[in-house]
Amino acid sequence: MIKSTVITFLICLATFSVGCSHKENNSLEEALSLAGENRTELEKVLNHYAADPADSLKYRAACFLIENLPGHFSYKDTSFINAYHNAIDSVADLYYRKAEHDSIFETTAEKYSKTLDFVEDIHILAGDYLIMNIDSAFSAWQNGSWAKHVDFDEFCEYILPYKIEEKQTLDNWREYFSESYVNKALQVLQYNDMHKNLAYRACQEIIHSIQDSIKVVINYNQDILPIRKMSTLTRIPSGPCDDYSVLVTAILRAKGLPVAIDYTPQWPFRNMGHSWNVLLINYGKNVMFNGIDPFIHNYLRDDHPMAKVFRRTYKANEELVELLHTEKNVPEAFKNPFIRDVSTEYLKTVDVEIPVKEKKHKYVYLAVFDNVNWFPIYWAKVEKGKAVFRNMGRNITYLPVAYGESGIIPVGNPINLNPRGEIRYLNPDFTACDTLTLRRKYLLFGAMYSFMDNILDLKVQASNSSSFRNAKVLYTTKDYLRSAGEIHFEDQPAYRYWRFYKSTPNGGNFNIAEIMFFEPDSIRPTYGKIIGTEGSYYNREKEGKEAAFDHDALTFFDAPWQKENWVGMDFGKPIPIEKIIYYPRSDGNFIELGDEYELVYWHGDGWQSLGKQTANDISLKFANCPSNALFLLHDRTKGKEERIFTYDGD
Repeated sequence: MIKSTVITFLICLATFSVGCSHKENNSLEEALSLAGENRTELEKVLNHYAADPADSLKYRAACFLIENLPGHFSYKDTSFINAYHNAIDSVADLYYRKAEHDSIFETTAEKYSKTLDFVEDIHILAGDYLIMNIDSAFSAWQNGSWAKHVDFDEFCEYILPYKIEEKQTLDNWREYFSESYVNKALQVLQYNDMHKNLAYRACQEIIHSIQDSIKVVINYNQDILPIRKMSTLTRIPSGPCDDYSVLVTAILRAKGLPVAIDYTPQWPFRNMGHSWNVLLINYGKNVMFNGIDPFIHNYLRDDHPMAKVFRRTYKANEELVELLHTEKNVPEAFKNPFIRDVSTEYLKTVDVEIPVKEKKHKYVYLAVFDNVNWFPIYWAKVEKGKAVFRNMGRNITYLPVAYGESGIIPVGNPINLNPRGEIRYLNPDFTACDTLTLRRKYLLFGAMYSFMDNILDLKVQASNSSSFRNAKVLYTTKDYLRSAGEIHFEDQPAYRYWRFYKSTPNGGNFNIAEIMFFEPDSIRPTYGKIIGTEGSYYNREKEGKEAAFDHDALTFFDAPWQKENWVGMDFGKPIPIEKIIYYPRSDGNFIELGDEYELVYWHGDGWQSLGKQTANDISLKFANCPSNALFLLHDRTKGKEERIFTYDGD
């Protein structure tokens, strides 16, 4: 059904143009002809507004909606989807009674299949529904206070569309939201001459009101049928960021605020992508915001680079129309032609030109790595043996690929686009080999630093007294860790009791994930009786002192909040310790003792192995590795997170 939808839509848009009279407007006439038996419903809309010269602008809006109607689709079996939403509504009130809700919600959702047929809206859209939508949108635009700066073209993009996303239930969502989420501060705006017409101020207050009503729970459960009824989404505040972006767009457009959804389909440094909202403010600029954040601000972080940013649109992208018309196989990200590139609104970009030797490829793509596979992020037409990718994000590694029936086909070496926009081709060079020292297999994100700060100023103490009377301080942690910590001792006396100790005069705590004590010349840690502070910060048994010795870097001792905390070992008798290895609370991506790792590099059309080794230290060393290469380190024992990297020294 989706394939036929795309083909139909391509036929309609082959001669796309803008006009008013459908007798003179080829694209409008073609859309009407594609409607088949539903043509009378669409002509009903045109005739309704053509009858009164005062409705000439509404007639143009109707033309815009109908011309661009092909390619938009809904669920075919409306009775089934309505029953699904009603069933979800029936358990919505249990949402915050988690134990009951989880089982009932999942059981309810499992009754409904994800495999449903679609139908093009052009074949089912009722004339009265479209008229109602146009009238409501115009009322919000022209009679409201917050879209007086919006011209007609902006209105068509940011307010007018009768749906926010494909498969959305075709109900009167505008009326449902028009009077909702109104707080006192929003009502007071009308008395402030400086603020009463500011879209930014109104949006801020509405977002506050939404926050008061919906307690957001981010959830990425992809096993259930997506909820596409706007009123139901307000009652099930759990889903991916995309659900919240859609819901907030519906609420704000219903109130006449010019809002759209922007997204990056794939982060270039981790898995998944992200979506958010964007508001056209009174001074002609777009302000991005997160619908689940109580404040409107540029919340996208400088340490989160993006390769591409797209905006969802109602009107099709003509370049994508041509791509879909030309290519038999197209990456999933570009099967939806209702998007446009807005990367320059967010990023410092550069055009990237690459040679393409294979003459059979009409289009190629630049792909980013999603931790497992290469994800095509943008397209370019091949002309005269080269392809030019416009406005690409910088400081990112890309792989040039074509796309076929079995997926991506590499057509060149990976390229690293540095912060200045300069291209470095990553072509492995075995004439200049390196020895790689590796301490992690994944990026070290900012959240980890708070955990590592928590481990600073720990004292390693040893004593032959169980009360640690006259304990000797052998080491104090001082630096942030980029890997697990390793402490070496030379010619230390033997002690029975060893511990990590922290004193915080005003109260505090610390976390530590794993501690290992090694006797001289031993490659295996020595264990005794676990000793230390009783309890944990949240009184969770699993976060007690035992977690520091459970051979699991993802669990941790979370010390209670008090002036003194400690954890260690009673070895039963004095023993010499030559080395201590310790892991801070983390994401489990440091090199872990006993795990098997494999280092690979990209060459030609895939990954090539440089060997496997089992870790017996907190770092790995791989010899005879090519320079100027793209690497990836696998933990073959456990874990999923891993990241491509280049190596420029220790």
